[in-house]
Amino acid sequence: MAQDRPEEFNRLYPRERAEAEEDFEPRGLANVVVLLAAIALVLIGYWLFNALGHSRRFQRCLDSGHINCVDFVNPAK
Repeated sequence: MAQDRPEEFNRLYPRERAEAEEDFEPRGLANVVVLLAAIALVLIGYWLFNALGHSRRFQRCLDSGHINCVDFVNPAK
């Protein structure tokens, strides 16, 4: 990538040239770790909202005076 730039740029900006030539493997590994963390957060959020929905249905069942609310929240398969 540094070869595409004029020689004047390489002389005036040696730090950018060095950064362009560095190995991108650690950056790729960091991207994979961040992607896995984002997926984990989405899955945890899905589980949390699902659990809150079950809890809300159970509470509504109890508030309405029903006795057998466990079957309503966890129907038989």
